[in-house]
Amino acid sequence: MPRRKRREPYPTPETRCSTCREELKPYWRYCPKCSRQQRWGDTHHFTGAECYRCGWIVSDRFSCCPWCGADIYEEGHSSEEPLRAPKGFRLDARCDWGCGGRVQYPMSHCPWCGKPQSWNEDARFEGDCPRCGRGVDDWMNACPWCGHDATGRDLIPRALTRVRRLLLVSRIRDWDYRVLLRPGISGVDPRHAKIVEIEQRYVVGKRRRDEIPWTLLVGLLCHELGHSFLYHHWAWTRTPRFRRTFGEVDKVYRGMDDTWVYFQRRRVAINPVDHVSAYAAKHPQEDFAETFRFYVTRRGRLRELFAEFGRKRKGVILYEKFLVLHDFVRALRGWT
Repeated sequence: MPRRKRREPYPTPETRCSTCREELKPYWRYCPKCSRQQRWGDTHHFTGAECYRCGWIVSDRFSCCPWCGADIYEEGHSSEEPLRAPKGFRLDARCDWGCGGRVQYPMSHCPWCGKPQSWNEDARFEGDCPRCGRGVDDWMNACPWCGHDATGRDLIPRALTRVRRLLLVSRIRDWDYRVLLRPGISGVDPRHAKIVEIEQRYVVGKRRRDEIPWTLLVGLLCHELGHSFLYHHWAWTRTPRFRRTFGEVDKVYRGMDDTWVYFQRRRVAINPVDHVSAYAAKHPQEDFAETFRFYVTRRGRLRELFAEFGRKRKGVILYEKFLVLHDFVRALRGWT
């Protein structure tokens, strides 16, 4: 018995943004680079039909527009029963509402019943948009689904402005870091040293108590930027002077730590003697991040810091930590 010939998938439209020429994936609503709104019409004459409301490509067999949800049923054209794969589309997932129809990613509505659809995009993108919750990648400036800032930086402009000014006053050269609001935990992946992720519920928490003051957010940003700065200049950690002051920063953590740190605090803690805060004593990397935070929030004023160390009888090694960081910052700028 001869085998049935497999049907080849129908081609999907490919285009570039008319403004910035960024390559777009099919049916992105906005350009992720310049945030220009897109319109996916039937420019290649795949189906010969477009939605009367949004102008996007549809099939004559659809009852509803899968992009805006408009009723496009036409007597004698639209199919009374849901089809598996109308011309121009690959409908490979079932409708969330159980109408019997199928949808193609990333349709927002079922083409048969018109009800909204949801998609699991964990395997398709690196993170979620802080505004709409749809998938976005770390390199995107705009969300391809809602058009808002994909990084979430537009939600924390005051804190980011403050951090940039502190870095500028501290004479720390920009290392092209990128701050992102993402669900999960705040941190920096050593494999992606320039990406600084901040827990987005601190900014857009569903419960008011999840949100934190912007001054505390400034401290959190400075702490995580300390990790990013360290990973970006990892070769520096191999120098004898750095190892003598901060120790072996590549040693493993002993278990998970869920301790809440009061990053709003600008005063140096009395104990422990050789660290600026109790959290700094947990690991050499946290020690550096806390040292970096105090150095930045105090604008690199070592004389002021050292006077406070003296009043609180801090150890000599703590003075050395700030001198090591200060000298490295000056070396990066070509100062002697």
